[in-house]
Formats: sequence, structure tokens, C-alpha cells
Amino acid sequence: MDEMSDLEDELDLLGEEFARATKLIEQRHDQLEQKDLLKFYGFYKQATSGTCNVSKPGIFNISGRAKWSAWNELADMTKEAAMKKYIQLLSSLMPEWDQGVEENGFKSKEASWVSVSTFVQEEDELKADEKTIVDFIKEGNVEEVRKAVTSVEIGPIINELDEEGLGLIHWAADRGNLDILRLIVKVAAVNMDLQDCSGQTALHYASSCGNRDCVKLLVDSGADRTVSDEEGETCLDVAFDADIKAILA
Repeated sequence: MDEMSDLEDELDLLGEEFARATKLIEQRHDQLEQKDLLKFYGFYKQATSGTCNVSKPGIFNISGRAKWSAWNELADMTKEAAMKKYIQLLSSLMPEWDQGVEENGFKSKEASWVSVSTFVQEEDELKADEKTIVDFIKEGNVEEVRKAVTSVEIGPIINELDEEGLGLIHWAADRGNLDILRLIVKVAAVNMDLQDCSGQTALHYASSCGNRDCVKLLVDSGADRTVSDEEGETCLDVAFDADIKAILA
């Protein structure tokens, strides 16, 4: 009975220390790097929900996939072990952390995309309807796209086609937001001549939509003006704007 009581006391103390640690992360998440926030997220989910039990988000849900991976890679780690790992990580980054927890209220600044300060909402954030980089491109949300394209997750998906048969570069060229398109073409692995499900490139999209600045950016970035789509048409064939035709010719 004494051993059982000692174990319960130990778990209670661990739980209390874990609660203090998570509270501090809520207060100071803005002081941490994304890679560390992802580790905290994985340990937190493992400690509170156990083994990852949700499907991997879609390929264009970059933040969701990063968070899912951080949790999923912990496999069958026990909740207690995850709590200890969380505390150990915090102690390695902020040795004096246990002296800095605010007892009344939080001091959180604007949350990063890892959203460590809103753990209670994370189950919903991993659902399929979470906003993706495509949503941010459609909205013209430059800052969120900037965060996405600098993520370690961008490389494997930069040239993937979504369920509509378009890649990120197509969406950017179609919407005509020069700042967003510039972010996309700067990704090292991007295929400037990526063809959609009908064989069209980003130049086709920008040309047919009349997005002059985007056409010029794509041409200056080395896009091939001679690529034909399934109908045998090049970007010049689908252009109607005289200035765009001049750039392409």
C-alpha cells in the first residue's frame, strides 16, 4: 500500500509540474523557435491524448502536417514519459522556468501557427477543414503564405497537385497576388513549368487572367513560354492582353 501511495504521490507531483510547464509555454511561446514549439506540441498531445489517433492532414495543410508529425512520431510513448520529456525540454531551454510562471493571467502575444497557447482547440485544428496554404493564397494572406513556404514541410509538396488538379504556383498565378507568387517561385524546389491536370503552367494562368506583373515575374524567373497544354495552346495563345503578348513574344 505504501508503494502504491508513493507512486500516486509521484504522479500527482509530475502532473502539477507539467501543468506549471504548460502554463509557462502559454505565457512565453513567442520566445521560442518553431522547431521547439512543435516538440512541445507533440509531447503535450501525447501526454494529454495518448498515441496519435487522427489521420494525417492533406498535403497542402502544412502546419497541420507538421503538428501531426510531431505527435505521431512519439508512437507509443506513455503519457507520463511525455510529461517528463516536455518538462525536460523546457528545462533545457529555460533553466529557471519554474520561477517564472504567472499565477494570475497570461502574457501571450500573437500566437504562432503551432498554436501552443490554445491546446484545447488542437483537436479541431487537425480536422480536414483546417485552412491550408491554398486557402491563404486565395485570401491573399501574404504573411501566412510566407510562414508556410519557409516551413520544412514545403519541399515535398511544392510541386504536388491538389484535388482540383492545381499546384501552389497555379493558384498564385491565377489570383494575381505578386507578393505571394514571388514567395512561391523563391522556393528552391519549385517547378516553374509545373503542368496542371490539363497541361497548363502558371504562365498559362497568369496570361489568360491578365495578370501582367505575374507574367513578367514568371518569365524573368525562367518559366518556359513554349510549353503547350492538352489543347496544344501555349501561354501566348491564351493571352488577350497586348502588353502580356509583348512580354511573351
